[in-house]
Amino acid sequence: MENGIMENRILIEIRNDSDKKFVFDGDWLRTGEWKSDKTQAIEAESLSVIEFKSTEVKGVRGVAWYVDSEEKDVYFSLVFANPRLQEPTFAWFVGL
Repeated sequence: MENGIMENRILIEIRNDSDKKFVFDGDWLRTGEWKSDKTQAIEAESLSVIEFKSTEVKGVRGVAWYVDSEEKDVYFSLVFANPRLQEPTFAWFVGL
């Protein structure tokens, strides 16, 4: 807690069972910001954690996407919301 302000966070575990390494390609955050390093790659056959935070009443809301590092033809996208006064939501998509 900074300066008496409660932090709202969302941690997302990503299990990459593929042989592809994914790199950050973009995001749109309606509220909140990255707490983890968004440039950190999601390595092939690994478990990664990404984290977002917010001190706003609206919590954390946004979308982020990654692309495979070699061919740049496979995308991994996630959408999330963790408002302070409502239930969190999360969805992810992988495709060509």
